[in-house]
Amino acid sequence: MSGFNRHPWLKWEQVEKFLGQKLPFAEKGQTFLDNMTWAEGYVQDMLKKAMPGMDANISSSGTIGTEIFETHEHVIVKVKIAKEEDPRALQVFVKSNQIKLTGFTNGKNRIIKVPTLVLPRTANVTYKQRVLEIKIRKRGLKESYHEAYIRY
Repeated sequence: MSGFNRHPWLKWEQVEKFLGQKLPFAEKGQTFLDNMTWAEGYVQDMLKKAMPGMDANISSSGTIGTEIFETHEHVIVKVKIAKEEDPRALQVFVKSNQIKLTGFTNGKNRIIKVPTLVLPRTANVTYKQRVLEIKIRKRGLKESYHEAYIRY
């Protein structure tokens, strides 16, 4: 079986109706499921429709030129810095749920939301090849109590 007939349980007409557009035909020698490059454009279009005020170049983190990764113990944020920016003028401020970057030439600040709570004092920031990398330890699930002293 080839192409669309390999999976007879899939009703492509229904999928096209749901997506609101015709599905692209496969290139010669490929089946439809082997070439899914059209999906990225579709997702970008849906994001533009859902958030009309946002810029067209939305990355996975929602901020232009920003990548966010999570490991078991850390959140790693990589921010691409433009050539005209002075990296020595930049400042990074970390809260438990977001990062604020200041010192850009246009005077605007950038706020980056992190996907999980972090420990701000553990932030480690490096700048290399126009990329600012911020590595922050995640807040543990089992937090111990800290005594708050009573003033009399």
